Amino acid sequence: MAMTATPDFLADFLATPTRLQPLRGEPWAGRVFMKREDERDALLGGNKWCKLAGHLAAASALGQRRLLSVGGMWSNHLHALAHAGQRYGFATTALVRGEAMTPMLQEAVAAGMQIEFVAREEYRQRGEAQWQAAVARRHGAYFIPEGGAGVAGQQGVNALAQEICQQLPDDGQPLYLAVPVGSGTTLSGLRAALPQRIHLLGFPAFADAALHRQLATLAPLHDTLGMRQHRVLPAVLREFQQDFEQAQGIPLDPVYTVRMMQRLSLMLAELPGKVVALHTGGLQGRRGHLLPQAA
Repeated sequence: MAMTATPDFLADFLATPTRLQPLRGEPWAGRVFMKREDERDALLGGNKWCKLAGHLAAASALGQRRLLSVGGMWSNHLHALAHAGQRYGFATTALVRGEAMTPMLQEAVAAGMQIEFVAREEYRQRGEAQWQAAVARRHGAYFIPEGGAGVAGQQGVNALAQEICQQLPDDGQPLYLAVPVGSGTTLSGLRAALPQRIHLLGFPAFADAALHRQLATLAPLHDTLGMRQHRVLPAVLREFQQDFEQAQGIPLDPVYTVRMMQRLSLMLAELPGKVVALHTGGLQGRRGHLLPQAA
């Protein structure tokens, strides 16, 4: 029987570079561009696919055909993982904090993912290497840390960094790249792969003091609104999101990118030169906030 060639996941990820879209009106015009990773892939788009590409390559190299990961009931990461598994022939399992099937999880199940709900006590162990190894053995699977974190996840981010560098040649002017922060994998991978001429700015979506201390050595971190209640948008963020989407025609996800853009709008006067804002996708999560789906 003929052998099937192993897909080049990173090549698939980079097959069609995403655009740098200039923003219109005040305070953006002439200075700020959005890197539209939300347009990378209809199902896998955003930085979730970026991080998963490296993990799929690592699993394939080990001959492992089941992927196991963890996340919440509205996890963009698990949603992307389910569809990546369906596309490339991996079985997928998710250990989910909670006990309710959301539309996001229902779509993951429809794509072939097995869902196992876990108690909060067990979920708190998700970052411990011993726990990760134990659940991987129990399921006979390759374990992917929450959000696609880890060395393999950063390999995909390195590929994204190369694309960004090609789109942003050095013109001698200051250049900033604004990045939403969840697990910190994207920020860490970009800092490792980008030249120092590109100044990174991190915008955390969650309040995690230990992680923030760790990441602060890589880039300045700027607090965002609603970090402790990421499932509930404060009124000022809802208003900002509506105004931004009407003016720019760019849908924002309600957890990461909207917080970054609102905070960035308040600090542009402090930043000389050009600014690129990384849109990390996650638009399917709008359903958890009763927002209309992007077209």
